[in-house]
Amino acid sequence: MTVSPAIECIDLSKSYGPLLALRNLTLTVASGSSFGLLGENGAGKSTLVRMLMGFIAPTSGQVRVLGEEQVARAHAHVGYVHERPIFEHRFSGRAMLTYLAQLSGLWGRANKERVNTLLAQVHLTEAADRATGTYSKGMLQRLAIAQALLNDPALLILDEPTSGLDPRSQWEIRQLLLGLRREGRTLFLCSHYLAEVETLCDTVGILRQGELILSGTVTDLLRSQGIVEITLAQELEAKAVLARLRCDEEIIEAQGNTVRLHEEAQERVLAALVAAHIPICSLHPVSHTLEEIYVQTTQGAIADEHATSISTHS
Repeated sequence: MTVSPAIECIDLSKSYGPLLALRNLTLTVASGSSFGLLGENGAGKSTLVRMLMGFIAPTSGQVRVLGEEQVARAHAHVGYVHERPIFEHRFSGRAMLTYLAQLSGLWGRANKERVNTLLAQVHLTEAADRATGTYSKGMLQRLAIAQALLNDPALLILDEPTSGLDPRSQWEIRQLLLGLRREGRTLFLCSHYLAEVETLCDTVGILRQGELILSGTVTDLLRSQGIVEITLAQELEAKAVLARLRCDEEIIEAQGNTVRLHEEAQERVLAALVAAHIPICSLHPVSHTLEEIYVQTTQGAIADEHATSISTHS
């Protein structure tokens, strides 16, 4: 049985008069996966989220949420967490969830059980009967996640869920999201915290000025540099050894008994080391952080834009 993607965007564009907020964006988020959307302020992240929620319509292209092109039809199976959740400060957390559950069609015993379950899940049971006006920002964000889970959604869309929180509160939110990920829900996460996305997400996309400039699995992106690191045993000087074996032209970087080289040179260098009976301590692909990938990608995009601007005006 084929499972439809949770989110599909095909040549999606959105303009506000002369401003093009999204440009020909094509993106697929698989059901049951966790996707992280990265980009600076004004990159188009919020515009995309609003279209996924059906708050605004695209100028051109197609968007489907849980298979629905009229995305409002998917709302019963989508949970949404806004960057700055707003609750009536006079009401308790339990009263807010009870009321919102009623709006979702839950009444009586079903309502009470669902509210109690979610309060426990987001660790707000002890504060449930306090006015939300006394809650910290982290507690309000956990209450917002509980609200988004009232309808037991298949897809959870989170817009900067840990923005402005202290480190402890950020950790608590991440633990909640990791638990939801393990439940098999699809997560669509917008975040400025790259380490957070690296921890929580299977796949990522980078937006810049409305264009998707890079996307892929976190594992592939972190190892996309095609560089391997070889460490020789017995504290041998790697650079001198490879020079003696006439492999020094393959060296990207050498320090002590460790050398880095391009992946395509790995087989030839290994064969030379084995033939010369040079002991090897380890060999592994070089991984980069998502932060490094983000900086390299966006800097490359900025350089391309600058070159295009110079060419246009020359």
